[in-house]
Amino acid sequence: MEAWLVAVKDKEVKMNSDKLSKLQQIASGNAYAAENNYEAANKINTIKLKEKVNSIKATAQAMYPKNSNKAFETFVEQTKSIPLTNKEFKEWYWEQYLSFNPNDRQTVKDNLIKRTEDELKLLQTPTEKEHFLRDKVSKWPNWLTNEFKDDLQSFSTRNADTNLNKAKLVYKDNLYSRLNKLLDRELDPDVGDTAHVDDLMKLEKMNLLDVADAFNGRFGVVSKNGQFIPAFDLEDRSQVYSNDPYGTPSTNEQVMIDELAPDFISNFVKTNLTNNRNKINLDNQASEGFASSVLESGGFEQDKWKEAFSMFAKPDYQTLIKKGLIGEINAGRAYSDEALVKKLWMAINEYKDFLGEDNAPNT
Repeated sequence: MEAWLVAVKDKEVKMNSDKLSKLQQIASGNAYAAENNYEAANKINTIKLKEKVNSIKATAQAMYPKNSNKAFETFVEQTKSIPLTNKEFKEWYWEQYLSFNPNDRQTVKDNLIKRTEDELKLLQTPTEKEHFLRDKVSKWPNWLTNEFKDDLQSFSTRNADTNLNKAKLVYKDNLYSRLNKLLDRELDPDVGDTAHVDDLMKLEKMNLLDVADAFNGRFGVVSKNGQFIPAFDLEDRSQVYSNDPYGTPSTNEQVMIDELAPDFISNFVKTNLTNNRNKINLDNQASEGFASSVLESGGFEQDKWKEAFSMFAKPDYQTLIKKGLIGEINAGRAYSDEALVKKLWMAINEYKDFLGEDNAPNT
């Protein structure tokens, strides 16, 4: 009786210990439990699949006891839809494939390699060949994958290069289109082109070029508060968006921007500045012509000559003073030789710093 009680107590202690262990497992977190559940389910599934394959193999052997080729063909036909769900089962299945094949193992391997090479030759593009091999690799054993891993790497690299080049072309076209929308913005001609390029590069790298504008000759964006922020003062996208829908470009995109955008943006800025500066030059030339005409017609009285002279990029003071004097005569304000001489010496005295000793106008 005493021995029985001891045994019962030992069993109770063991049960309590098992419960405690189970509680500790639960307390350790769902992730650990889920991982164990996944592994357990995977093992059970693998066992069932192996049983299914073995059953098919036995049936094929029973159907064709004297024809190993027929038995093998039936085995392949009946197992081709079975998913090779994990590495262990995949390697095991291909071992069954090799061992059940009536030919020797090396011949079977050589035939599989040759058949794959022939199938590859039928495909036209590197993309098709890469996709074909990737689909196969997901089902192949290690030994067969190793036979074509260099080919797969080669096709993958070529396709990656092709895709990258396509991406670059698309990016260039897109950038060109977005910059064209800013063509009518006038840049400050007194600011160097490098500063304007830096502004646009910053906006592009912050993924803000699409909403860029120009104010007072500098590129920038309108903040979420409706205020214009020049690019050189911009710190973060949160200044523009309360809820940022896109964020800054990824690292790879930033690298592409650094590689491709500078030349495009630099050419855009130089073209823009050249156009603006040419426009300014034309405006200056028009202003000079207007000022010269008004000066000769007497439209500027002598005390306003400075205004007229300021319209000239490189004023020739001797010539301009002559035009001013002609204007005074035409306007009737130099009504005598004495009045004209007086005006001449007043002009010489006022603009003496701009006239050489021998450059006084002759009358």
